[in-house]
Amino acid sequence: MKNLSFNKSRAILQSAYSWYQKRKGRLSPEERNSLEEQMLALEGAIAGGNQEQASTQAEILETFSREHCKKSLFDYVKEVVIAILIALVLAVVVRQVWFELYEIPTGSMRPTFREQDRVAVTKTPFGINIPMTTGHLLFDPNLVKRGGAITFTSEGIDRLDEDTIFMWVIPYKKRLIKRLIGKPGDSLYFYGGKIYGVDKDGNSINELLNAPWMDKNKKFSLEHIPMMRFSGEYAPVTSREVRFTQMGIPLARLLVEGSDLKGEINSGGKWIPDDPSAQRSEHTTPKAYSDFFGMRNFAMARLLTAKELKEIDHIDPKDLPEGVLYLELSHHPSTVYPHPAVGQSSRHPISLSTLKSVIPLKQEHLDIIMKNMYTARLVFKNGRATRYNVEGTHIDSNSPLFPGVPDGTYEFYNGNLENIGWGGRTIDSDKSNPLYKHDPKNVQQLYNLGIEMYQAFAPRAQNQLNSPSRYAYFRDGDLYVLGAPLFKKEDPLLKEFTSREEKREKMSSKDKPYSAFKDYGPPLKGDKLDVDFIRAFGVTVPSQKYLMLGDNHAMSSDSRAFGFVPEANLQGAPSLILWPTGERMGAPWQAPYKLLELPRLIVWSIVALSGLIWYWLRRRYLHRPIVLNRVKASASS
Repeated sequence: MKNLSFNKSRAILQSAYSWYQKRKGRLSPEERNSLEEQMLALEGAIAGGNQEQASTQAEILETFSREHCKKSLFDYVKEVVIAILIALVLAVVVRQVWFELYEIPTGSMRPTFREQDRVAVTKTPFGINIPMTTGHLLFDPNLVKRGGAITFTSEGIDRLDEDTIFMWVIPYKKRLIKRLIGKPGDSLYFYGGKIYGVDKDGNSINELLNAPWMDKNKKFSLEHIPMMRFSGEYAPVTSREVRFTQMGIPLARLLVEGSDLKGEINSGGKWIPDDPSAQRSEHTTPKAYSDFFGMRNFAMARLLTAKELKEIDHIDPKDLPEGVLYLELSHHPSTVYPHPAVGQSSRHPISLSTLKSVIPLKQEHLDIIMKNMYTARLVFKNGRATRYNVEGTHIDSNSPLFPGVPDGTYEFYNGNLENIGWGGRTIDSDKSNPLYKHDPKNVQQLYNLGIEMYQAFAPRAQNQLNSPSRYAYFRDGDLYVLGAPLFKKEDPLLKEFTSREEKREKMSSKDKPYSAFKDYGPPLKGDKLDVDFIRAFGVTVPSQKYLMLGDNHAMSSDSRAFGFVPEANLQGAPSLILWPTGERMGAPWQAPYKLLELPRLIVWSIVALSGLIWYWLRRRYLHRPIVLNRVKASASS
């Protein structure tokens, strides 16, 4: 015999009585009398506080109901449909307004979030969402944190608006997670892998340079690059005009005039001739394409052998100090000089060309590169590799070759090779893995192909459209790659490189101007931000829009590609990493959101009140006197 609680006994009684009210006509007079007597006996035991007797009577009533009070197929279908609809409505409201569980599909936010991470996202840190729509019942822009990770919907965003299915039933728009960098009215300028900014009132945005939450974890640092590729997004306007956009802003255009191309930039809302020679002197407004957002401070970088250097860049290695490899720096993009590259791709039939600089590397520099190596998540099979894809990977004879690497999934971060196991869990790979080798061939291949892992990104031609997503920049005189100093400013090779760049700039002509790749310095006046400079050359976030960047700049489609995110699209913020276990489990690395803010208090209060109301109604339902009066009256009639 079971020992049923009073609540369970009451629930059995209520269920039997509900069936009795609607379908007692299905029973014979004897069966009806028996059911009435059992219900009366059970309620009497409950009313008398006799749990043992109530439990016994409840079992008898439950057995009788199972045999004689069967539901029709229609009843079962009706109950299932109602339950599904109620569950669906509750799930939609909870996931849209309160919290939701995400699985991270890509590496765009590594190292904060990695592929296959399970993340809890709260929907209430700065507003209350309208379920299944883009917009808010309540929104407080003051609660939105620069440096905080944000979830937002892709609806209405050019190049990003993607359909998906919510709860396997409802049409829905794809959600993304990025880090919020700029708020409405902010002006931001990129230098040294960092962002210098002022808000709409001209106040310094210190949280982008010295965030306390970043200082708590010395392993974590953000590296910001103002573009994914110098040509940005290609946008044909007419058969005679092509525009190039960054951050969703048309910065430059090429006009076809007969057999000639005329390059212009958008300076202050006016189209003016692109003047690449302007970089050789100070100016107060953008005059060259490379002026925008600090692009002149950055180069796209790849490693070349001596043979490739001679064949691709037409530079004789004998004219440079000897190197085991050579770091090619592509910088100062322009619509004028070097001439744009034409006809390399159907998607980008015209791309902007850049100036080239080269610096030789010794073995010690290759060691530094390997010490700071990071890659995409890579799948290796039979000595070949491809980039990990949550929907499945494909490796064939065209995939890059890495002889001797054991089959498996790997990724580099901060020079540490990790083996990816079940559910995205990571363990350190054995140091004997061939990927750890510091020989020039392995270093070059990992550096050049470690993000895209596609042979088309291997060095093969001059003005190659497919350039690896690797970047270099100066910070305080040091030359950085992979987020760390490759050359200290005292390094003789760097000093010689700087001298060589200055000579090239001075010796260049007006028709073929050359701008040195050098340290232009941060946007400061003394020890304070140069507000006028930042507003003139930086990117300014429009009203009711936000600038979002992925932590993994090398493989993140973010505001650099699709532009600013409308305020209405902001949905919430990741609050906990639930899986995998390890040091990243728990609160993610971001600007913290306060718990006791109005949107959160409202939603939690509604949830608590709803729970109390349900509890009260449930108790009232279970404790109401159902049988003694009503069944007697029914039986006597």
